[in-house]
Amino acid sequence: MKKTLAILLFTFIAAISFAQTDSIRGKQFQLKGKIINQIQLTPHCGVVAWGTVIEFQIISFSDTSYKNDSIGVIFTCPEFYKNNFFEIGATYTLKVADENQANFGWAIPNESLLSKYNLKKKLWVMKADKQQ
Repeated sequence: MKKTLAILLFTFIAAISFAQTDSIRGKQFQLKGKIINQIQLTPHCGVVAWGTVIEFQIISFSDTSYKNDSIGVIFTCPEFYKNNFFEIGATYTLKVADENQANFGWAIPNESLLSKYNLKKKLWVMKADKQQ
């Protein structure tokens, strides 16, 4: 009886431990900033997975090694955000990761914008909130 109870307890603890692992790939960062340039919206995602680079003036960024005052991040399937979500000059709080969270590639027409920021890795938006 004690062995059975010990096995059940161990199994329960192991299940809880594995269930609480973070499934986000790469490092995560918090970014607060204002959109500084025109936004190039893409066609709707479907057969092709579309993304777009949006540039922000940094208000705060949790990656203290990044020293520029602006940055470009990739929004995937930007049409999923509500109408008028993207506005030049509006402030946003973003959760970004330095790895693509999808198991496939993205078509990003304006990806060349990222080259001016000398990023070690691309930053992918996982969550975005517009400040009112």
